[in-house]
Amino acid sequence: MENLLDSIFTRKERKDFKEFVVFAANQSPQICLRNGIILLFHQYCGQHKKNNRFRQDSALFNFLKKAQELFINDEHLVMLYRYAMAKYRFYRIRQDGEYMEEISLSDYLDLRDFHALQRKTDNNHLHIDFMPFYDFSPSIRDTRTVGNGIRFLNRYMCSNIFSRPDEWNTKLFEFIKLHQHNGRQLLVNDSLIKDLNTFYHKLEKMLEWLKRKNPNAPFRSVETSMKKEGFEVGWGDTVARTSETLQTLLDLIHEPTDKLLERFISRVPMPLISKIAIISPHGWFGQTNALGKPDTGGQVIYIIDQVRALEKHLTKEIRLTGLEVKPKIVVVTRLIPEAEDTTCDQRKEKISQTDNGCILRVPFRDNHYNIVKHWISRFKIWPYLETFAEDASRELLSEFQGRPDLIIGNYSDGNLVASLLSDKFDVIQCTIAHALEKTKYAFSDLHWQDNEKDYHFSLQYTADIFSMNKSDFIITSTLQEIIGTEYTMGQYESYQFFTMPRLYQVVNGVNLFAPKFNVIPPGVDEELYFPYYQKEKRIETKWQQWENRLFHEASADIYGSLDHPDKMPIFTMARFDRIKNITGLVQAFGMSKKLQNFCNLIFAAGTIHLEDSSDSEERKEIIKAYDLIESFNLHGKLRWLPSINKLDTGEVYRIIADHKGMFVQPALFEAFGLTIIEAMASGLPTFAPKFGGPLEIIEYGVSGFLMNTSKPDLIAESLEDFVDRCQKDENFWQTISKNGIKRVRKNFNWKSYSQRMIILTKLYGFWRYAVSGKGMVELDRYCDLIYHFLLKEKAKNLETQISPE
Repeated sequence: MENLLDSIFTRKERKDFKEFVVFAANQSPQICLRNGIILLFHQYCGQHKKNNRFRQDSALFNFLKKAQELFINDEHLVMLYRYAMAKYRFYRIRQDGEYMEEISLSDYLDLRDFHALQRKTDNNHLHIDFMPFYDFSPSIRDTRTVGNGIRFLNRYMCSNIFSRPDEWNTKLFEFIKLHQHNGRQLLVNDSLIKDLNTFYHKLEKMLEWLKRKNPNAPFRSVETSMKKEGFEVGWGDTVARTSETLQTLLDLIHEPTDKLLERFISRVPMPLISKIAIISPHGWFGQTNALGKPDTGGQVIYIIDQVRALEKHLTKEIRLTGLEVKPKIVVVTRLIPEAEDTTCDQRKEKISQTDNGCILRVPFRDNHYNIVKHWISRFKIWPYLETFAEDASRELLSEFQGRPDLIIGNYSDGNLVASLLSDKFDVIQCTIAHALEKTKYAFSDLHWQDNEKDYHFSLQYTADIFSMNKSDFIITSTLQEIIGTEYTMGQYESYQFFTMPRLYQVVNGVNLFAPKFNVIPPGVDEELYFPYYQKEKRIETKWQQWENRLFHEASADIYGSLDHPDKMPIFTMARFDRIKNITGLVQAFGMSKKLQNFCNLIFAAGTIHLEDSSDSEERKEIIKAYDLIESFNLHGKLRWLPSINKLDTGEVYRIIADHKGMFVQPALFEAFGLTIIEAMASGLPTFAPKFGGPLEIIEYGVSGFLMNTSKPDLIAESLEDFVDRCQKDENFWQTISKNGIKRVRKNFNWKSYSQRMIILTKLYGFWRYAVSGKGMVELDRYCDLIYHFLLKEKAKNLETQISPE
């Protein structure tokens, strides 16, 4: 076998590599990810007295910074090497550093299994590989196009229209004829326009006739005449818009371009999107006293704002087609009879600030069909989801008086249910992960059996690959969520290949280069989150109430008081769980005398009363917070509030900004971070983890700050630097504040989100009809096997093990 070291390093560089390998082989832990590899490198540099230039520019460092995983296996080190985004090589390196060879993916997964089990397996693994079933789909070659799948797909379809015009124009014509609404034919009457040639002729004739009409006249003034020629309602609400739409179609037929295709399909009801089901089973989904409870945070805010924005957009879009149809959006979640102080025991709840949006709650039922009354962690709800999907389907048919036009899944559980419902109704499915747990819990695939009692990752990760491949299109908030950065792996990327020893090996779990991924970042509610200096928009009573509650009020639900409330406030709020890392921020504050001298720490999370929490992870964090407060003696410097109602959070951000404070999101990993853009929109200088979505939100040092949240001392270092700069430059706080506001206004708004979501639904609907419908059958059948043999039975077996939290 070729020794790859000869082709990668010079003789001098090989000596450095050898020293590092020997050093790493004698260190602990036995397996580490990229951050751990870089830490090993710096430890090696320290021991071997390497200078700063070597640390930053050496061939060894340039090689190691692309390594994603390193573990010891017998007499070798095994390395996962990411030489480009989503592209890998696998190396086996002798522990003396003298020899390195490339191995196959299969060998790499086997060695991973051996490392986890500490013994060889029989190699008769179940292999999961979705790639052979994507032969119907064009494949993206340029990683820069990943995340803009629909643009790639439009260009692909238009090139086919151009090269095979008769075939594709026939498909487009047939697709136009398909569409109805509640039995009413839309766009074209196929009893009067029977074939493509007739359609061409009548289309050109109709355009000429419309040119002689008043462009501002309503569609109804020409409806009867158009109907006689076979053109039904749906082309536009005025003569001008109807003419523009027909002309766009004619241009598309003669000279197809991706922009024309998108423009045409976005203007017409094909299909008419007026009924949307949004699926989000877990947590406490409600508008009253729900936020901050276990499993209940940013996803709820995202969906409620999403409903409002989609309804507003659809109302306008449908009116422009000439139809008088009110959109209806239903959020399907779980009904919890033991609802505490929430509304989660109510079957139906109108969503505020909407005309026709509602939360529809469906209970979980056990295997005896009894209603499950208590809350259940998102990690333990898998046994109930199939029955939940069946019950939800009946409720939705009743609510919509028919099937929905689009189903949007959220998180692993919601995406699984959305996949089942999409199959049942045969409608377009959109997947939104929000957060994939696989990258949040290190080595959780490799050590799944150790975590199974509390987390059941074997079910969750199987559900993830099932719904990823079932879905028509996938929405992410950032590009890194899909494909990572130059040096770090993306969340979806982590599902390309992995192993769960004794269960299965995934050879290809998701095709990142299939054109189903689209980046559409969410926005903020501009009525709630506006800059602190817009005094005229602020409500005086709410301002005074929260000023007092944040800094002064003594209350049974607040812990701690501030000896010097005029100090710069450091503020955060989130669910109280390990990943959100609020206790990491408390520890950082406790370790830093500088922060304690110049700042106060105020955080809102969960509850201060241990007995009020039913979630085991939250209880651990509560205990840890109290221990840290005592051990660092933070009395008089810290305030701990319960979770804050969504409608109050905007004013809370603004009050912290009034005091020239900062917002800190200390999460160990953040897929996106709605609180980040909310705080920035309110004018609050914001700190966020450099791991995940914030990389695409914050321009470091311009509109906010990114920090390493893996260790409390690194968090403290970032905050201390900001305090120093604010003291040296009285305009620094203001500069960051203004830039943060500009950044959010330009890049994160719900109007753009809603427009893109509906366009995607229509375009993927056409793609599903024209090309992928037949090709997807085989992929669907493979997914069904995964569901029935790996997910369904295992989930049923879990139910008997679950007891109330």
